[in-house]
Amino acid sequence: MLDYNNMVEKIRSALSPRRFIHTLGVVETAVKIAKVYYIDIEQAKIAALLHDCVKDYPHSLQIQLCKEFHIPLDETMKKNPELIHSFLGAEIAKREYEVEDSYILDAIRYHTTGRANMTLLDKIIFLSDYIEPNRTSFIGLENVRSLAYTHLDQAVYQALLLTIEYIKEQKKPLHPRTLEALQYLENSKMIKNKD
Repeated sequence: MLDYNNMVEKIRSALSPRRFIHTLGVVETAVKIAKVYYIDIEQAKIAALLHDCVKDYPHSLQIQLCKEFHIPLDETMKKNPELIHSFLGAEIAKREYEVEDSYILDAIRYHTTGRANMTLLDKIIFLSDYIEPNRTSFIGLENVRSLAYTHLDQAVYQALLLTIEYIKEQKKPLHPRTLEALQYLENSKMIKNKD
């Protein structure tokens, strides 16, 4: 795996200044949350740093690279190319940043859609991307920010609900994994006051 400082410089050149600032906010948030839940800080830092490593690639290039690397694009990703970057990002993290840790790669892969039975690292990166300090405030954000440090599963659940609501308002297709993540939390009784 590349040295962390080398990763920072490489990612800085791959992202727009705005996206790089967002990324640093995600790293800062992931480290704070990881400390609360005793998760490996280095894993959280690397996954957060690389979560959007291909976000600024044009969609046409993302699709081309997915074909080249044999990353399957499901129907939802074809209809909403905004979702592709997380799946491609995991592959680029492996190929260009030499990340071999499957937990880090999965946290990158699922940081946008979520998934059923998310690992703690998955949840931390998903939430850190959602609540980082540079994120424009919207209804429900402060509640999720607060919950992230006291009840991780409840925070993920609330973020998923707000994400689903936003996607419906935007009339974009909802990825099945997002709904699966929500249903998993409901069925596993890891959340309270779901009504």
